[in-house]
Amino acid sequence: MFWLFAFCLVAFLTVPVAVALAESFLGRMGSRDVGFWALARGVGGTCHVPWGRRGSPIIRFGLPDGEARIHAGRAPGWRRWRVELRSYQTSVFGFTARIVTPSASPVRWRTPGLATMDLFQEDQEYLPDFSIETTDESLMRWLLRRHASRDLLEHLQANSGAQTLEIILANQLIVVRGDSPRGWTIGSSVEHLGPPLVDILRRLSSDLNELASAMVKTGEIDDLVVCCPACGNQVEVDPHRCSGCGAYMHRGCHEMADGCTSLDCEFSVDALPTLIIPENLGLEPDEVPDESGSEILALEAATIVEIDDDLDVAAEA
Repeated sequence: MFWLFAFCLVAFLTVPVAVALAESFLGRMGSRDVGFWALARGVGGTCHVPWGRRGSPIIRFGLPDGEARIHAGRAPGWRRWRVELRSYQTSVFGFTARIVTPSASPVRWRTPGLATMDLFQEDQEYLPDFSIETTDESLMRWLLRRHASRDLLEHLQANSGAQTLEIILANQLIVVRGDSPRGWTIGSSVEHLGPPLVDILRRLSSDLNELASAMVKTGEIDDLVVCCPACGNQVEVDPHRCSGCGAYMHRGCHEMADGCTSLDCEFSVDALPTLIIPENLGLEPDEVPDESGSEILALEAATIVEIDDDLDVAAEA
């Protein structure tokens, strides 16, 4: 009985630690994953590695209608990865939508006006095994009537090999997420899921920029009360203020976009790593230069004068 109790106690103390170490070893990711660098080279972008080489590298590349970024992280489930692409558009397209395959039940986000869109097989906009939610059904139908976009969406899961796909259109932000099958490594997930997801991101970016231009020409975009950056509606109830850029948005929109929707906000999920320079660089209070840097310039000038004087003395000797 004693040995059984001792064995159970040892197992209770060691098994959780062993499982945590195994998950950490199997789930590590960083700059050594060649899938990130291969995808960055394929899209003509750059790969930014976080400090300490921990976490997902961020791929950055340009679009004619915005700037795109790619990163990866854990998906729900064991040994599954999520590859996420974001396009920060230069123009507001004026509606919010969520497109999911395989079809899923509606989410409980509190985005104002987000409702399920019913499509039937005889409809021109029909997509098999997709569920769609949107704040503007007419604009969503316009997008789905684009043959090239609908064809890419219809074959996206087969072309990428992703187990689940989710596309979010949030007023000026496009998010494309793909979850890998179980057992894939993060490098292979990025390398295989990335190119098809980049294709659909480019297509949607071009279509929605065309839609935004048309709405500006007709004056419809001026009638929109653009307050929440994710849905374009006023933030009257349940506000959320971003700690980074200070922008206000609905809490539900913040949950839908999984963070801030501003391109340069440090609290966005794909914010680029930045170098933080220590304040004042260790100078004494009376040595701290002002904003114009005049004291630094004066110090440099004095140093140059001293060097010149030394050279003159040496020449006379």
